[in-house]
Amino acid sequence: MSSLTIAGLIFGLMLLLMAVRVPIAIAMFGAGCFGYIYQVGLPPFFNSLNSQAFARFASYDLSVIPLF
Repeated sequence: MSSLTIAGLIFGLMLLLMAVRVPIAIAMFGAGCFGYIYQVGLPPFFNSLNSQAFARFASYDLSVIPLF
């Protein structure tokens, strides 16, 4: 499959999820996850998801918010 075909299918999946009243953030996350898994595979996806989650919560800028 060409890259353009895959992008069109993922975009269609996102629109389909929105049409069945899935929240937009979840529809975009699901479509993005599907595309990433299709391109690189499942183990790199889980590794990326794990490291990104840690990076978001380990930020000093966000860690001082509870002090206020």
